[in-house]
Amino acid sequence: MSIEKKRFLAWATAAGEAVRRKIDRHLLPLMCFLYGLNYVDKVAMGWAVLFDFRADLKLVGDQYSWASSMFYFGYLAAQYPTNYILQRYRTAKILSCTVLAWGVLMLAHLGLHNFTGLIIVRFLLGVAESVVTPGFVLYTSGTFSIISSLLSFGLGHITNTALKPWMYIFLVLGLLSMLCGVGGLIFMPKTPNKAKFLTQEEQVIAVQRVAQNMMGIKVKDPKTWFLLTFILFTQLPNGGLTSFGSLVISGFGFNKFKTLLIGLPSSVVSAGSMIIPLLPAIAGMAAVYATNNTGANKYGRVFAYWLINSYAVTWPFCLTIIRQNVAGHTKRAFTNTMLFIVFAAGNIAGPFFFCSEDAPKYVLAIASILVFFCATLVCTIALRYYMIWENNRRDAHYGKVETVEDLTDGMRIGMHDKTDLENVDFRYVL
Repeated sequence: MSIEKKRFLAWATAAGEAVRRKIDRHLLPLMCFLYGLNYVDKVAMGWAVLFDFRADLKLVGDQYSWASSMFYFGYLAAQYPTNYILQRYRTAKILSCTVLAWGVLMLAHLGLHNFTGLIIVRFLLGVAESVVTPGFVLYTSGTFSIISSLLSFGLGHITNTALKPWMYIFLVLGLLSMLCGVGGLIFMPKTPNKAKFLTQEEQVIAVQRVAQNMMGIKVKDPKTWFLLTFILFTQLPNGGLTSFGSLVISGFGFNKFKTLLIGLPSSVVSAGSMIIPLLPAIAGMAAVYATNNTGANKYGRVFAYWLINSYAVTWPFCLTIIRQNVAGHTKRAFTNTMLFIVFAAGNIAGPFFFCSEDAPKYVLAIASILVFFCATLVCTIALRYYMIWENNRRDAHYGKVETVEDLTDGMRIGMHDKTDLENVDFRYVL
Protein backbone atom coordinates (compact mmCIF):
# COMPACT_ATOMS: atom_id res chain seq x y z
CA MET A 1 0.00 0.00 0.00
CA SER A 2 1.33 3.43 -0.94
CA ILE A 3 2.00 6.17 1.62
CA GLU A 4 -0.77 8.30 0.10
CA LYS A 5 -3.33 5.52 0.51
CA LYS A 6 -2.26 4.95 4.10
CA ARG A 7 -2.60 8.65 4.86
CA PHE A 8 -6.02 8.80 3.22
CA LEU A 9 -7.18 5.73 5.13
CA ALA A 10 -5.99 7.26 8.40
CA TRP A 11 -7.74 10.56 7.62
CA ALA A 12 -10.99 8.89 6.57
CA THR A 13 -11.01 6.74 9.70
CA ALA A 14 -10.33 9.71 12.00
CA ALA A 15 -12.92 11.91 10.27
CA GLY A 16 -15.53 9.17 10.39
CA GLU A 17 -14.92 8.57 14.08
CA ALA A 18 -15.17 12.29 14.83
CA VAL A 19 -18.53 12.49 13.05
CA ARG A 20 -19.75 9.35 14.81
CA ARG A 21 -18.88 10.80 18.22
CA LYS A 22 -20.69 14.05 17.37
CA ILE A 23 -23.79 12.16 16.27
CA ASP A 24 -23.63 10.06 19.43
CA ARG A 25 -23.51 13.17 21.62
CA HIS A 26 -26.62 14.61 20.00
CA LEU A 27 -28.77 11.54 19.37
CA LEU A 28 -27.84 8.89 21.93
CA PRO A 29 -29.37 10.70 24.94
CA LEU A 30 -32.71 11.01 23.14
CA MET A 31 -32.55 7.44 21.83
CA CYS A 32 -31.67 6.10 25.27
CA PHE A 33 -34.51 8.02 26.89
CA LEU A 34 -37.01 6.77 24.30
CA TYR A 35 -35.91 3.16 24.75
CA GLY A 36 -35.97 3.52 28.52
CA LEU A 37 -39.51 4.88 28.35
CA ASN A 38 -40.46 2.02 26.06
CA TYR A 39 -39.01 -0.43 28.57
CA VAL A 40 -41.10 1.10 31.38
CA ASP A 41 -44.25 0.90 29.25
CA LYS A 42 -43.54 -2.76 28.58
CA VAL A 43 -43.13 -3.77 32.25
CA ALA A 44 -45.84 -1.48 33.68
CA MET A 45 -48.30 -4.36 33.88
CA GLY A 46 -45.87 -6.21 36.15
CA TRP A 47 -46.21 -3.38 38.69
CA ALA A 48 -49.94 -2.79 38.11
CA VAL A 49 -50.66 -6.39 39.08
CA LEU A 50 -49.80 -5.47 42.69
CA PHE A 51 -52.73 -3.02 42.76
CA ASP A 52 -55.75 -5.25 42.01
CA PHE A 53 -55.14 -5.17 38.25
CA ARG A 54 -56.09 -8.84 37.85
CA ALA A 55 -59.16 -8.54 40.06
CA ASP A 56 -60.48 -5.41 38.33
CA LEU A 57 -60.15 -7.04 34.89
CA LYS A 58 -61.53 -10.34 36.22
CA LEU A 59 -58.49 -12.34 35.10
CA VAL A 60 -58.57 -16.00 36.16
CA GLY A 61 -56.30 -19.00 35.72
CA ASP A 62 -53.54 -18.40 33.18
CA GLN A 63 -55.19 -15.36 31.58
CA TYR A 64 -52.56 -13.03 33.08
CA SER A 65 -49.85 -15.23 31.52
CA TRP A 66 -51.62 -15.03 28.17
CA ALA A 67 -51.85 -11.25 28.48
CA SER A 68 -48.11 -11.10 29.20
CA SER A 69 -47.29 -13.34 26.23
CA MET A 70 -49.65 -11.54 23.86
CA PHE A 71 -47.27 -8.58 23.82
CA TYR A 72 -44.62 -10.76 22.17
CA PHE A 73 -47.12 -12.32 19.77
CA GLY A 74 -47.61 -8.78 18.47
CA TYR A 75 -43.85 -8.20 18.48
CA LEU A 76 -43.27 -11.37 16.46
CA ALA A 77 -46.11 -10.80 14.00
CA ALA A 78 -44.90 -7.29 13.18
CA GLN A 79 -41.27 -8.19 12.42
CA TYR A 80 -41.65 -8.45 8.64
CA PRO A 81 -43.97 -5.44 8.06
CA THR A 82 -41.87 -3.35 10.43
CA ASN A 83 -38.66 -4.07 8.52
CA TYR A 84 -40.47 -3.40 5.23
CA ILE A 85 -41.72 -0.01 6.45
CA LEU A 86 -38.41 1.05 7.98
CA GLN A 87 -36.60 0.42 4.69
CA ARG A 88 -39.00 2.64 2.73
CA TYR A 89 -39.87 5.53 5.02
CA ARG A 90 -38.02 7.95 7.29
CA THR A 91 -36.91 6.12 10.40
CA ALA A 92 -37.17 9.20 12.62
CA LYS A 93 -40.81 9.75 11.69
CA ILE A 94 -41.70 6.08 12.08
CA LEU A 95 -40.01 5.91 15.48
CA SER A 96 -41.67 9.10 16.73
CA CYS A 97 -45.11 8.01 15.52
CA THR A 98 -44.54 4.69 17.24
CA VAL A 99 -43.85 6.45 20.54
CA LEU A 100 -47.10 8.36 20.09
CA ALA A 101 -48.84 5.03 19.52
CA TRP A 102 -47.31 3.67 22.76
CA GLY A 103 -48.85 6.59 24.59
CA VAL A 104 -52.30 6.03 23.11
CA LEU A 105 -52.14 2.30 23.86
CA MET A 106 -50.97 2.92 27.42
CA LEU A 107 -53.94 5.25 27.94
CA ALA A 108 -56.21 2.58 26.43
CA HIS A 109 -55.48 0.41 29.49
CA LEU A 110 -57.65 2.78 31.54
CA GLY A 111 -60.76 1.71 29.62
CA LEU A 112 -60.19 -2.03 29.94
CA HIS A 113 -62.72 -4.17 31.78
CA ASN A 114 -62.02 -7.74 30.65
CA PHE A 115 -59.50 -10.21 29.29
CA THR A 116 -60.48 -9.74 25.63
CA GLY A 117 -59.75 -6.03 25.62
CA LEU A 118 -56.49 -6.58 27.48
CA ILE A 119 -55.02 -9.06 25.00
CA ILE A 120 -55.96 -6.80 22.06
CA VAL A 121 -54.18 -3.82 23.62
CA ARG A 122 -51.15 -5.90 24.63
CA PHE A 123 -50.88 -7.33 21.10
CA LEU A 124 -50.94 -3.84 19.58
CA LEU A 125 -48.39 -2.65 22.13
CA GLY A 126 -46.11 -5.49 20.98
CA VAL A 127 -46.55 -4.35 17.38
CA ALA A 128 -45.42 -0.87 18.40
CA GLU A 129 -42.44 -2.30 20.32
CA SER A 130 -41.22 -4.16 17.24
CA VAL A 131 -40.20 -0.88 15.62
CA VAL A 132 -37.47 -0.27 18.18
CA THR A 133 -34.30 -2.37 18.18
CA PRO A 134 -34.40 -4.10 21.58
CA GLY A 135 -31.44 -3.16 23.75
CA PHE A 136 -30.26 0.34 22.68
CA VAL A 137 -28.34 0.31 25.95
CA LEU A 138 -28.65 -2.05 28.91
CA TYR A 139 -27.96 0.68 31.42
CA THR A 140 -31.00 2.65 30.23
CA SER A 141 -33.32 -0.26 30.93
CA GLY A 142 -31.92 -0.72 34.41
CA THR A 143 -32.11 2.96 35.29
CA PHE A 144 -35.65 3.40 34.01
CA SER A 145 -36.72 0.29 35.92
CA ILE A 146 -35.68 2.10 39.11
CA ILE A 147 -37.78 5.11 38.07
CA SER A 148 -40.70 2.83 37.24
CA SER A 149 -40.60 1.24 40.70
CA LEU A 150 -40.55 4.63 42.45
CA LEU A 151 -43.28 5.97 40.18
CA SER A 152 -45.49 2.96 40.89
CA PHE A 153 -44.80 3.31 44.62
CA GLY A 154 -45.93 6.95 44.62
CA LEU A 155 -48.94 6.49 42.36
CA GLY A 156 -50.05 3.45 44.33
CA HIS A 157 -50.74 5.68 47.35
CA ILE A 158 -53.36 7.73 45.48
CA THR A 159 -56.79 6.87 46.89
CA ASN A 160 -60.34 8.26 47.01
CA THR A 161 -60.41 9.15 43.30
CA ALA A 162 -62.40 7.97 40.30
CA LEU A 163 -59.38 6.01 39.04
CA LYS A 164 -57.79 2.92 40.59
CA PRO A 165 -54.09 3.16 41.63
CA TRP A 166 -52.96 0.90 38.75
CA MET A 167 -54.73 3.20 36.28
CA TYR A 168 -52.50 6.12 37.26
CA ILE A 169 -49.44 4.07 36.26
CA PHE A 170 -50.75 3.73 32.70
CA LEU A 171 -52.09 7.30 32.66
CA VAL A 172 -48.78 8.96 33.57
CA LEU A 173 -46.69 6.71 31.31
CA GLY A 174 -49.12 7.12 28.42
CA LEU A 175 -49.06 10.92 28.57
CA LEU A 176 -45.26 10.94 28.92
CA SER A 177 -44.91 8.65 25.89
CA MET A 178 -47.09 10.91 23.76
CA LEU A 179 -45.08 13.96 24.82
CA CYS A 180 -41.82 12.22 23.86
CA GLY A 181 -43.30 11.17 20.52
CA VAL A 182 -44.02 14.80 19.67
CA GLY A 183 -40.49 15.71 20.77
CA GLY A 184 -39.05 13.04 18.49
CA LEU A 185 -40.97 14.39 15.50
CA ILE A 186 -39.53 17.84 16.17
CA PHE A 187 -35.93 17.12 17.15
CA MET A 188 -34.88 13.85 15.46
CA PRO A 189 -33.27 14.50 12.02
CA LYS A 190 -34.84 12.58 9.15
CA THR A 191 -31.47 11.69 7.55
CA PRO A 192 -27.78 12.46 8.25
CA ASN A 193 -27.77 15.23 5.64
CA LYS A 194 -30.72 16.87 7.45
CA ALA A 195 -28.95 16.98 10.81
CA LYS A 196 -28.58 20.66 11.70
CA PHE A 197 -25.84 19.97 14.24
CA LEU A 198 -23.50 18.71 11.47
CA THR A 199 -21.55 20.87 9.03
CA GLN A 200 -21.92 20.19 5.30
CA GLU A 201 -18.63 18.27 5.24
CA GLU A 202 -19.68 16.21 8.26
CA GLN A 203 -23.03 15.46 6.61
CA VAL A 204 -21.21 14.04 3.57
CA ILE A 205 -18.98 11.87 5.79
CA ALA A 206 -22.02 10.66 7.76
CA VAL A 207 -23.84 9.66 4.57
CA GLN A 208 -20.74 7.80 3.33
CA ARG A 209 -20.54 5.89 6.62
CA VAL A 210 -24.17 4.82 6.28
CA ALA A 211 -23.58 3.73 2.69
CA GLN A 212 -20.78 1.32 3.59
CA ASN A 213 -22.92 -1.82 3.70
CA MET A 214 -21.94 -5.28 2.50
CA MET A 215 -23.83 -8.36 1.33
CA GLY A 216 -23.48 -12.10 1.91
CA ILE A 217 -25.22 -14.82 3.91
CA LYS A 218 -24.28 -18.12 5.47
CA VAL A 219 -26.64 -20.21 7.61
CA LYS A 220 -24.18 -22.98 8.51
CA ASP A 221 -22.20 -20.90 11.00
CA PRO A 222 -22.07 -22.69 14.40
CA LYS A 223 -21.80 -19.30 16.07
CA THR A 224 -25.31 -18.38 14.93
CA TRP A 225 -26.80 -21.50 16.48
CA PHE A 226 -24.88 -20.93 19.72
CA LEU A 227 -26.41 -17.45 19.88
CA LEU A 228 -29.94 -18.69 19.12
CA THR A 229 -29.73 -21.30 21.88
CA PHE A 230 -28.21 -18.72 24.21
CA ILE A 231 -31.05 -16.25 23.62
CA LEU A 232 -33.75 -18.91 24.04
CA PHE A 233 -32.42 -19.96 27.45
CA THR A 234 -32.24 -16.34 28.63
CA GLN A 235 -35.55 -15.07 27.27
CA LEU A 236 -37.58 -17.92 28.74
CA PRO A 237 -36.72 -16.59 32.23
CA ASN A 238 -37.07 -12.99 31.06
CA GLY A 239 -40.62 -13.50 29.82
CA GLY A 240 -41.69 -14.81 33.21
CA LEU A 241 -39.71 -12.50 35.48
CA THR A 242 -40.84 -9.37 33.61
CA SER A 243 -44.50 -10.04 34.41
CA PHE A 244 -44.26 -12.17 37.55
CA GLY A 245 -41.13 -10.80 39.25
CA SER A 246 -43.12 -8.51 41.53
CA LEU A 247 -45.42 -11.40 42.46
CA VAL A 248 -42.41 -13.58 43.31
CA ILE A 249 -41.14 -10.91 45.73
CA SER A 250 -44.65 -10.47 47.13
CA GLY A 251 -44.73 -14.22 47.72
CA PHE A 252 -41.80 -13.84 50.11
CA GLY A 253 -44.26 -12.24 52.54
CA PHE A 254 -44.23 -8.50 51.72
CA ASN A 255 -47.11 -6.13 51.03
CA LYS A 256 -47.46 -4.35 47.69
CA PHE A 257 -45.62 -1.17 48.73
CA LYS A 258 -42.67 -2.99 50.29
CA THR A 259 -42.53 -5.18 47.18
CA LEU A 260 -42.05 -2.09 44.99
CA LEU A 261 -39.27 -0.71 47.18
CA ILE A 262 -37.56 -4.07 47.61
CA GLY A 263 -37.47 -4.40 43.81
CA LEU A 264 -35.26 -1.31 43.44
CA PRO A 265 -31.89 -3.04 44.09
CA SER A 266 -32.78 -5.58 41.37
CA SER A 267 -32.84 -2.68 38.93
CA VAL A 268 -29.45 -1.50 40.17
CA VAL A 269 -28.05 -4.98 39.49
CA SER A 270 -29.54 -4.84 35.97
CA ALA A 271 -27.93 -1.48 35.31
CA GLY A 272 -24.51 -2.68 36.46
CA SER A 273 -24.60 -6.23 35.15
CA MET A 274 -22.54 -5.42 32.04
CA ILE A 275 -19.49 -5.97 34.27
CA ILE A 276 -20.95 -8.80 36.34
CA PRO A 277 -20.93 -12.41 35.11
CA LEU A 278 -23.96 -14.69 34.91
CA LEU A 279 -22.84 -16.61 37.99
CA PRO A 280 -24.64 -14.31 40.50
CA ALA A 281 -27.95 -15.01 38.73
CA ILE A 282 -27.40 -18.76 39.09
CA ALA A 283 -26.38 -18.40 42.74
CA GLY A 284 -29.34 -16.13 43.49
CA MET A 285 -31.92 -18.36 41.83
CA ALA A 286 -30.46 -21.44 43.52
CA ALA A 287 -30.76 -19.71 46.91
CA VAL A 288 -34.38 -18.70 46.26
CA TYR A 289 -35.21 -22.26 45.22
CA ALA A 290 -33.47 -23.92 48.18
CA THR A 291 -34.88 -21.71 50.97
CA ASN A 292 -38.28 -20.77 52.38
CA ASN A 293 -39.84 -17.72 54.01
CA THR A 294 -39.39 -18.73 57.64
CA GLY A 295 -37.66 -16.30 60.00
CA ALA A 296 -34.75 -14.31 58.62
CA ASN A 297 -34.79 -16.37 55.42
CA LYS A 298 -37.30 -13.92 53.96
CA TYR A 299 -34.69 -11.17 53.78
CA GLY A 300 -32.00 -13.58 52.63
CA ARG A 301 -34.26 -14.59 49.76
CA VAL A 302 -34.74 -10.92 48.87
CA PHE A 303 -30.96 -10.49 48.59
CA ALA A 304 -30.75 -13.63 46.46
CA TYR A 305 -33.50 -12.30 44.20
CA TRP A 306 -31.57 -9.07 43.69
CA LEU A 307 -28.67 -11.11 42.30
CA ILE A 308 -30.90 -12.77 39.72
CA ASN A 309 -31.11 -9.63 37.60
CA SER A 310 -27.46 -9.91 36.62
CA TYR A 311 -28.79 -12.10 33.78
CA ALA A 312 -29.87 -8.85 32.08
CA VAL A 313 -26.42 -8.69 30.45
CA THR A 314 -27.29 -11.48 28.05
CA TRP A 315 -29.38 -9.65 25.43
CA PRO A 316 -26.99 -6.73 24.76
CA PHE A 317 -24.16 -9.28 24.94
CA CYS A 318 -25.64 -11.08 21.93
CA LEU A 319 -26.22 -7.86 20.00
CA THR A 320 -22.61 -6.84 20.64
CA ILE A 321 -21.34 -10.20 19.38
CA ILE A 322 -23.35 -9.78 16.17
CA ARG A 323 -22.04 -6.26 15.61
CA GLN A 324 -18.40 -7.24 16.16
CA ASN A 325 -18.25 -10.84 14.98
CA VAL A 326 -20.78 -11.28 12.17
CA ALA A 327 -19.60 -9.86 8.84
CA GLY A 328 -21.77 -9.30 5.78
CA HIS A 329 -24.83 -7.05 5.85
CA THR A 330 -27.32 -9.73 4.82
CA LYS A 331 -25.84 -12.32 7.15
CA ARG A 332 -25.99 -9.85 10.03
CA ALA A 333 -29.61 -9.00 9.14
CA PHE A 334 -30.48 -12.71 8.93
CA THR A 335 -28.84 -13.42 12.29
CA ASN A 336 -30.61 -10.45 13.88
CA THR A 337 -33.96 -11.58 12.50
CA MET A 338 -33.48 -15.11 13.84
CA LEU A 339 -32.46 -13.75 17.24
CA PHE A 340 -35.53 -11.52 17.40
CA ILE A 341 -37.78 -14.48 16.54
CA VAL A 342 -36.21 -16.62 19.28
CA PHE A 343 -36.31 -13.59 21.61
CA ALA A 344 -40.07 -13.29 21.09
CA ALA A 345 -40.66 -17.05 21.33
CA GLY A 346 -38.83 -17.24 24.66
CA ASN A 347 -40.78 -14.33 26.09
CA ILE A 348 -44.05 -15.86 24.88
CA ALA A 349 -43.37 -19.18 26.59
CA GLY A 350 -41.77 -17.77 29.76
CA PRO A 351 -44.92 -16.62 31.63
CA PHE A 352 -46.52 -20.06 31.36
CA PHE A 353 -43.94 -21.54 33.73
CA PHE A 354 -45.65 -19.43 36.40
CA CYS A 355 -48.78 -21.55 36.87
CA SER A 356 -51.62 -19.99 38.86
CA GLU A 357 -51.97 -23.08 41.04
CA ASP A 358 -48.30 -22.75 41.99
CA ALA A 359 -48.73 -19.21 43.40
CA PRO A 360 -47.32 -17.51 45.40
CA LYS A 361 -44.09 -19.54 45.64
CA TYR A 362 -43.86 -20.59 41.97
CA VAL A 363 -41.47 -23.45 42.75
CA LEU A 364 -41.69 -24.99 39.26
CA ALA A 365 -40.93 -21.67 37.57
CA ILE A 366 -37.95 -20.96 39.83
CA ALA A 367 -36.50 -24.43 39.24
CA SER A 368 -36.98 -24.09 35.47
CA ILE A 369 -35.28 -20.68 35.39
CA LEU A 370 -32.34 -22.09 37.35
CA VAL A 371 -31.91 -24.79 34.68
CA PHE A 372 -32.13 -22.18 31.90
CA PHE A 373 -29.46 -20.00 33.55
CA CYS A 374 -27.10 -22.98 33.84
CA ALA A 375 -27.69 -23.86 30.18
CA THR A 376 -26.95 -20.23 29.26
CA LEU A 377 -23.61 -20.40 31.05
CA VAL A 378 -22.71 -23.57 29.14
CA CYS A 379 -23.60 -21.87 25.82
CA THR A 380 -21.48 -18.84 26.73
CA ILE A 381 -18.41 -20.96 27.46
CA ALA A 382 -18.94 -23.06 24.32
CA LEU A 383 -19.28 -19.96 22.13
CA ARG A 384 -16.11 -18.39 23.50
CA TYR A 385 -14.03 -21.53 22.98
CA TYR A 386 -15.42 -21.96 19.48
CA MET A 387 -14.30 -18.45 18.51
CA ILE A 388 -10.86 -19.00 20.10
CA TRP A 389 -10.51 -22.27 18.18
CA GLU A 390 -11.58 -20.63 14.90
CA ASN A 391 -9.13 -17.72 15.35
CA ASN A 392 -6.28 -20.14 16.03
CA ARG A 393 -7.25 -22.25 13.01
CA ARG A 394 -7.22 -19.20 10.73
CA ASP A 395 -3.91 -17.97 12.13
CA ALA A 396 -2.35 -21.38 11.50
CA HIS A 397 -3.78 -21.70 8.00
CA TYR A 398 -3.65 -18.10 6.67
CA GLY A 399 -1.22 -16.37 9.02
CA LYS A 400 -1.85 -13.79 11.72
CA VAL A 401 -3.57 -10.48 10.91
CA GLU A 402 -1.19 -7.88 12.29
CA THR A 403 -0.26 -5.28 9.63
CA VAL A 404 -2.18 -2.29 8.27
CA GLU A 405 -2.28 -4.01 4.88
CA ASP A 406 -3.93 -7.09 6.39
CA LEU A 407 -6.54 -5.00 8.18
CA THR A 408 -7.23 -2.97 5.03
CA ASP A 409 -7.61 -6.14 2.97
CA GLY A 410 -10.06 -7.45 5.55
CA MET A 411 -12.14 -4.26 5.33
CA ARG A 412 -12.04 -4.28 1.52
CA ILE A 413 -13.09 -7.93 1.29
CA GLY A 414 -15.83 -7.32 3.84
CA MET A 415 -17.35 -4.75 1.50
CA HIS A 416 -17.37 -7.14 -1.47
CA ASP A 417 -19.95 -9.75 -0.58
CA LYS A 418 -17.89 -11.66 2.02
CA THR A 419 -19.12 -13.00 5.35
CA ASP A 420 -16.87 -13.67 8.34
CA LEU A 421 -16.66 -17.35 7.29
CA GLU A 422 -15.47 -16.40 3.79
CA ASN A 423 -13.15 -13.53 4.75
CA VAL A 424 -9.76 -15.07 5.63
CA ASP A 425 -8.59 -11.78 7.19
CA PHE A 426 -11.52 -11.68 9.63
CA ARG A 427 -10.81 -12.49 13.29
CA TYR A 428 -13.42 -12.81 16.03
CA VAL A 429 -13.37 -10.32 18.89
CA LEU A 430 -13.31 -12.12 22.25
